[in-house]
Amino acid sequence: MDSVFGIGFPELVLILLLAGIVMGPQRIRDVARWLGLITVKLQAISRTFVRQLNSELDNLDEGNDLRGAMQDVQELRRQVDELRRELMTTAVKPIQEIKAVQEEMNRSIAPPQLWEKQMGSGRATAVTPPAVDGKDGNPPTAPIPLPKLVDVPDDPA
Repeated sequence: MDSVFGIGFPELVLILLLAGIVMGPQRIRDVARWLGLITVKLQAISRTFVRQLNSELDNLDEGNDLRGAMQDVQELRRQVDELRRELMTTAVKPIQEIKAVQEEMNRSIAPPQLWEKQMGSGRATAVTPPAVDGKDGNPPTAPIPLPKLVDVPDDPA
């Protein structure tokens, strides 16, 4: 052991010499005896504390309550992780389906000119096949006209 409380052997000797000069030989013996008794009492208290602590820990461990509780906590953590993974995988599929339905609805509702503008701007992700006019197999050059509104008579029944 190189030092006690950060004090090396030469410093300890110097402190004892100064204490001997200040207190005198009779008083230094009384102080040394008092320090020895206090040291013995503190060691006895610490030994008693360590024995009590070890016995309490052994009593806890005998019933395996602590180990059982730790295993329960680990099992609960594992179950929570599994549920979290399951929730994330089940939530992703409906969201993807909803996005696909929305894109399909946008494609089916939007007029062809608007759809081409969206495709040019990069907003849409799916590609619709170009319309064919049937004559030579090429897409029509003019935009496809939308059907006109037709008056339907009310149902007589």
